[in-house]
Order: sequence, then structure tokens, then C-alpha cells
Amino acid sequence: MAGRQIVLKNCRYVVADAYTILEDVDILVEDGKIVNVERGLGGGDEIDCREKIVIPGLVNAHTHSAMWVFRGLFDKGELFDWLKAVWKAEEKLTPEIVYWASKAALLEMIMSGTTVVVDMCFYPLETVIAAQQLGVRIYTGPVIAGTLDDEERKRIVKVVEQISREKTNNHRIGLVVNVHTVYTSPREKLEWAVGLARKFNSLLVTQTSETRDEVFYTKNKYGKFPVEYLYEVGFLSEKTGLVHLGWITSWEIARLREMRTTAIHCSSSNMKLATGGFIPLQEMVESGINVALGTDGAASNNSLDMFREMRITVLLNRHSYWNTEMDASDVFKMATLNGYRFIGLKGGIITPGYVADLVIIDGKSIRLNPLTKRNVVSNIVYSATGADVEKVLVEGKLVYDREERERFDFILDEILEKLRDFIETV
Repeated sequence: MAGRQIVLKNCRYVVADAYTILEDVDILVEDGKIVNVERGLGGGDEIDCREKIVIPGLVNAHTHSAMWVFRGLFDKGELFDWLKAVWKAEEKLTPEIVYWASKAALLEMIMSGTTVVVDMCFYPLETVIAAQQLGVRIYTGPVIAGTLDDEERKRIVKVVEQISREKTNNHRIGLVVNVHTVYTSPREKLEWAVGLARKFNSLLVTQTSETRDEVFYTKNKYGKFPVEYLYEVGFLSEKTGLVHLGWITSWEIARLREMRTTAIHCSSSNMKLATGGFIPLQEMVESGINVALGTDGAASNNSLDMFREMRITVLLNRHSYWNTEMDASDVFKMATLNGYRFIGLKGGIITPGYVADLVIIDGKSIRLNPLTKRNVVSNIVYSATGADVEKVLVEGKLVYDREERERFDFILDEILEKLRDFIETV
């Protein structure tokens, strides 16, 4: 017996993948998955998509959701000075503050077309609750940072077990073992994190090679460049994501390729914090490495809009390489299919059998016109913003509808009221 069906009717353009554009077709969704993409489909509830563009959901492969509450507070200072200010502010975070701040960030991301969020922040259970309420996919877990004594290990394992239980009951939840940074992580800490991730079959994420100073520090302390060091301790695998990588050697790129590790690029954040390096995207893509995109947190970006991140990524790459080899389609793939590959979910393209994580964009937006089949991906990457998103579906369920904007404004009003005192005193 057929389950719940939805049909996206008369789609002007469907970006089936970064290089394939379909015109004037319908999309049939059943039980959260795409069943068919062609003309003349019927059955179930209908969403009128005339003059609309339908794209796969966007994946924010690295962010710190609760940092939404620190947006605009620390605009001065390079990375290490910036971190000192942020860490001091983070000491004031409570589970309740993290819940409301994460809810705000997740709401912002959903409204701008993000369907999957890979998060690194304290009190991850509160972020999971907020994500469940809003309907977005969330991949998160405890952050391993600072001293790793017996009590801290017990606390981390308890959180991992709790999220793992939630994951079995809701497949929109994924587990991540987060190691905050490599340069502060002795071998024992990294090996323990690897063992924990393997035991619970989770993603394993760390931030590394972000600045020149960090790379020098790691080399002097551990005798290896950061990615070499991670390779040596068994940290790299197809379930590992390495964030930033602005200062990475050619032989470390070979290690990423060998271990099928995902590289996660956060162009806006790295530029704002003046990290100086630039992730060698062209070499990585040519090597077959899976590259995904993230915004990083609102404290260092300050936007959580993946459309803006795509634009910045392609522009920065062209500027840095002095060529136009990388185009809008390549970056669109990073923000969609490659993100889903990282989390191990069959999504990121619009074809039968894939999850129905879909974003409906206003094809009549002045920013996207003139609009043709030939320029649709280019216009999305270079010109669109999250404000052009009309509807968002996650697993076939409508989680955002611009026509119901008042409901989302009400949620934001409640969040701001709950955070008012904290915002004024932080």
C-alpha cells in the first residue's frame, strides 16, 4: 500500500544535480523519498511549483549553532585573540541558553534552505531537542576539549549514549564525536575519540590547519603536521570530517584521498578571522576528495546562509587561483551532494530513491532573473540569498513555508524574549 504522497507540480526548473537541469516536470514524493521525476504525475497532496526552482536541500557541514547568540560581538581580533574572547563568553552558557540560541540558529538555517546541520557545541542534547521541534536534520555530539580526566570521559560517554538512543528513534538525528582542535590534543585524547566514534559508529570531526601558527605549534609539539598526526593516530576515515584546512601540505592531501576523509571548507569565517591560508580546493577536487561546505558559527561568519557561502567560496577560489576553473556547479555540488555523502545519507540530488529534502525557490525573484535553463545554477550560486526560499521539505515534510511567515516570526519573538537578559549582559 502506498504511503503518504506529495507532488510538486509544474516545477519550472528542477536542479536534479549540479550539472543536470530538468524543465517543466513534477516530483512525486512518497514516505519521505523521491519516487518519480517527470511530467504528468498525480496523487496525494499537491504543491504548486509554477515559476519555482526546486533544488536539493543544502547541507551546513560545520557550524556552532549556539554561537548565534554571540553574533556581531567579536568582530576584532585574529583567530587566537578571537577565541579567547569567545571562550570567556562561552563560560556563561547554560543548557537553557544553548537551547534557545540553537533554536534561533536552526530556524535561520531552515528559512534559508538548509536541511542538514552538522553541529559542534556544548550541551548538544539541547540542540537536538530544538532540531526535533523544527524538523531539520541534526548531526551533533559532545565536544572533546580541555582536560580529559575520568570524570570528563564519563560525562562524554553519557551524552553519546543519550544521543545514540535518540538517533534510534528518529533518523533525522545523527551522532558526531567532536574534537575541538588538533593542536591541543595529545595522542591519547585523539585515540580515545577514535575508539568512541568507532564504538558508536558515529561521525568524527575536528577543526585543524586553520592558521599558520597552529600548524607550526602542532609540528613542534607532536613532530608532525596536523593531518599527518591525525593519520598516524588512526583518526582519518570515510566517516571523518576535517574543518578549515587552510594550511595543508600536498602530501597531507594524499592522506585525505587515501582515507576518503571529507574536507569541510568555511570560506567566510576564515576570511573574517584573517587566517591567511586558503584550502586548496582545486587540488582536492582533482584528487577526488569529498569537499563539503560550512558556515562556521554566527560569531565568526556572521551569516548562516548557505547561498552566501556558495558565492563566497567560488569567488575566493577564483581570486586565489587566478583562474576560473571552478564554477558555480562545482560549488553547488559541495553544498548539496557532497554534504550528504559526508553524513552517509542518500540525498543531495533529486532522483528516485533519494530522500525528499527539497528547497523551493522563487523563480520570479528579481535577483534570479533573467532566468533560463542555461543560467539557473549560476544565478542560484552568485545571486540568490536565503530570502529567495519559499518552502523547505525535510523527508517530504514541509518544515518551512514563507506563506506562514507569521508562525516563524512568533517563534523568533519567543526566542528573543527568552534570550533578552543574556544578550544584554554577555
